Amino acid sequence: MRLATFVATEKSKPREQVENICGVLIHAKPERRHEVQDALGRIPGVEVHTMTDDGRMVVTVEDAQGNWAGATITSLTDIRGILNVSLVYHHFDSDLDLEGESFS
Repeated sequence: MRLATFVATEKSKPREQVENICGVLIHAKPERRHEVQDALGRIPGVEVHTMTDDGRMVVTVEDAQGNWAGATITSLTDIRGILNVSLVYHHFDSDLDLEGESFS
């Protein structure tokens, strides 16, 4: 319940120029792995890089079409045939202008 509230709140906030790139491991039922791969391929910002015969997939998820990568990852568990979704890497980059800034 709290997760759904958090996601709804985050979606309603104005977005800065940021980029989220996430590495995700997905485990699907082996007999449904091709259906899951096709479903993932239809989601903006989601790319399946490799898949094994036992249903394991290496996937990247990026912010796309006004959706945060985190919200997309949360929705992946709704796909029929997915057993587990694990975030294994996250990179956050802000498009802030840092010219003239000095760091010591």
